[in-house]
Amino acid sequence: MSDVPVPATHKMTLVGQAESGAEEWACPRCGRRMLLRWPPDYQKLVLEEGDESAVHVGGKGGLQVSGAEVVPSPAGDVPAADLEWLRDNGIDWGGASA
Repeated sequence: MSDVPVPATHKMTLVGQAESGAEEWACPRCGRRMLLRWPPDYQKLVLEEGDESAVHVGGKGGLQVSGAEVVPSPAGDVPAADLEWLRDNGIDWGGASA
């Protein structure tokens, strides 16, 4: 498995509530700001983009949302017809020689 670069994690904080009832969240690290309205009428409006490459996390009411771990799923069984096509095209799939 190759090493995949992990983006920086920034913690958003709840800073207020708009007249519409949407919550205003801000990232003190990069300046990202957004308004969130929760289900059933979910909406997200980004006011300031900040660092778009960062993973932004946050929480309230005892709930803390953190970054997700990316784990590749197992390859599973490849249908015989697909293996044959791969082999015919010189592709070594799963250690079988092409």
